[in-house]
Amino acid sequence: MSITKIISHTFALRFLTIALFFIILSSFPSNFVHAQTRDCLSTTNTRVDADYNGPVFLDAYWTDRSESSIDMLNPMELEVGPGEGPATLAVVFVNRSPLELYAITGYLRLPTGFEPGGTSAEPEAKSYFSSTFSRNTADVSQASYFDKLIEGDVFTMYFDVDITDEAKVGSYLSSAILDYSTNQHVRSCKSALLDVPFILPGKVILDLSTDNKPLTPKIPNSIDFVVSNKGSSPATGTILTILNIGDDNSRSSRDSASSTVTLESSDTELVNLGNNTFNIGTIPSNGSTKISTTIFPEASSASSVQNISIQITYGNAYGYRQTELLTTGLVVSPKPSESPIIVSVDTKHEQPVVTAGIVENIMFQVINNGEDEITDLLLTLSGETTEMKIMGKSKWMIPSLPVGETYEFTTDVFASTSLINNPSSFNMNLDYISDGESSVDTANVGVFISGSIELTLYDVQVNSIGGKLHLVGNVLNQGSTTGKFANIELLSLAGIADVSEISPQYLGDLTDDSSIPFSIPLPVISLPEGKHPFSVKVTYADDLRNFHEVVFDDVVNISQIKEQRSFNERGSQDSPVPVEIILAIITCIAVASIVTVKIRKNRSKMNSSNDDLDFLLDDSERSKN
Repeated sequence: MSITKIISHTFALRFLTIALFFIILSSFPSNFVHAQTRDCLSTTNTRVDADYNGPVFLDAYWTDRSESSIDMLNPMELEVGPGEGPATLAVVFVNRSPLELYAITGYLRLPTGFEPGGTSAEPEAKSYFSSTFSRNTADVSQASYFDKLIEGDVFTMYFDVDITDEAKVGSYLSSAILDYSTNQHVRSCKSALLDVPFILPGKVILDLSTDNKPLTPKIPNSIDFVVSNKGSSPATGTILTILNIGDDNSRSSRDSASSTVTLESSDTELVNLGNNTFNIGTIPSNGSTKISTTIFPEASSASSVQNISIQITYGNAYGYRQTELLTTGLVVSPKPSESPIIVSVDTKHEQPVVTAGIVENIMFQVINNGEDEITDLLLTLSGETTEMKIMGKSKWMIPSLPVGETYEFTTDVFASTSLINNPSSFNMNLDYISDGESSVDTANVGVFISGSIELTLYDVQVNSIGGKLHLVGNVLNQGSTTGKFANIELLSLAGIADVSEISPQYLGDLTDDSSIPFSIPLPVISLPEGKHPFSVKVTYADDLRNFHEVVFDDVVNISQIKEQRSFNERGSQDSPVPVEIILAIITCIAVASIVTVKIRKNRSKMNSSNDDLDFLLDDSERSKN
C-alpha cells in the first residue's frame, strides 16, 4: 500500500471520529451540552446499556440526613411540598464499573420551582457553574462522595435544594453529571450524564377543632369535631380514635384484637356516649371532615375547660402509615344541680373568654330554673384567685325573680396576664328565699383567660428584590399573647389589575410585643410613582385556635423603588462602608504613623547623645590615670 493511501485512510478515520463525537455531543440535553467539567478529559456517557461501565441511577427521595435516613435498606423518606424551603434530595447510585471509583462530584439540574440550596447557592458556586457549563446554570446543585467504590457498591449523594412556591406536587425528570476518578484516570476523571427522576410528594398537615359550643353538665351533649388537612397531599385510609377525654387523670385501655377504646369513667369528668373509632377514608388536600359524638359532662366538670385527645392514623404522601395525636379543648358551662338558680356569663365573645391585661365589661345572667319564685336574692361576686379582680360593682339585690325569668347585670373585671391561656372562674354567693325558706348557695362561672392580639402594619413600601417588585413591611402584635398560624394575603393594590394569583404568605407565630416582616411578590415589573392604596388581610388563630381575620386598608407611597440588598449566609446584610469614612480612617492612620516615626527619631537622638557623653567621660578618666 502506498504512503498516499495510508495518509488518506488515516485522515478519513480521524474525520469520522470527529464527526461521531459531535453527533454524540449534539444528542445531550441543551442545558448540559458541555457535560464534562474542566477537570474531566473523557467523553460523557449518555447511554446506559449492557456495555456501559460506570455509575447508574437507582433511586431518589427527600430526607433530612439523620441517622435513620442513611439506612440503605429502609431509608426515611420525608414529606415535602411546595413552598417547603430548604430540603435535601437524596439520589442513590450504584457502581456498575469493574474499576474502583473515587472522588465523585455530582451536578444535579433542578427543574422550575426548585433552586439550589446550601453551598450551591453561594455566589462563588454559581460563578464556577457558569464558567464550567455552556449556559447559565443557576439551577444546579452540587454534591460530593469521597469513599472508594468497587463494582456493585451503592452510594448516596445529598443535594441541597430550596423548594419554592412555584413547585407543583408530582413527578419530575431531571439529569445529573457525575465526575469521578478511577485507577486508570489518576490525573483526570470520567463523566457520566444520567437521568434522575424524582417526585415532589407533598405533605399532610392535620389539625383538630370543635364546633365551639359550651357543654352543659349532667346532660348528654352532641358535639362535632372537625379534622382539617392543611397540607398539599391527601391523607388516605384515615382512622380516628378517641383516646383521652376529660382531665389529665383520665385513663383509657385499648383492646388490640378489636381496636376499640374503653374509657374508665371513675377518673374522668367527661364520658363519651358515642363511637370511639371512626373510619374516615381520604381527607383531601385543603379539605376537612367532621365526626360527631355525644359527651356527658359530670357535675364536677361544671365551669371548667376539659381536654380531648384524638389519635389519627393515616397514609402519608408515600403511602406509609403514620400516627398523630391531636388535642383540643372543651368548655363546660356551670349548672349546679342542687340549686334552682343557673348563673352564666356573656363575655361578648363566641366562648366564655375574658381578655387579660385590660378592664373588660362582662354580663352575668341569673335564671330561676326552679318551681317557685325567688325573693330577696342577694348576689355577691368575686374572682377565683387574686389575679382575677372585680373592678366594678360586686353586689346586687334582686327583690323578686319569678320562675323562668332572667336577671342580667354587668360589671368590670380585670384578669392578670399571668392567667393567659389558663381556665379560671368567678365565684358567686347566692342568698335568697324560696318557698318560704332561706337558702345560701354558691355558683362558679367558668371562663378562659385569653391574651389580646392587636395587630398593626408599619414600614410598608414597594422594593425590588432580585429584580422583582415586592410589597414589604412589618406586622406588629401590640397585644399580650401570640397570634398563631398567621398568614398575610394581598387583596388589592392600585396599579395591579388582578392579585388573585398571588398566594398568601405564611408568617408563623406573631409573638406579643414583637414584629415579623413580610414580603409579597408582585406580578408586575414596574409601578408608577405616587400614592397607591392597598388592602391586605392577616389571618391568625387565638389561644383557643379560633381563627380571626384583620383587613388593613392603607396607602403606600412609591417615590423611587429601591433595590433591597440580599443577605449573606450568616444573615448579615452586605452594606459597603461610605467613602468619607474610609478617607477619614486612612487620614488617621497616616497621622498616627508620622507621629510614631518622629517619636522614634527623637528617642534615637537622645540615646546617641547619651552614648557620646559616656564615651567622653571614659576618655577623661583614662587620661587622669
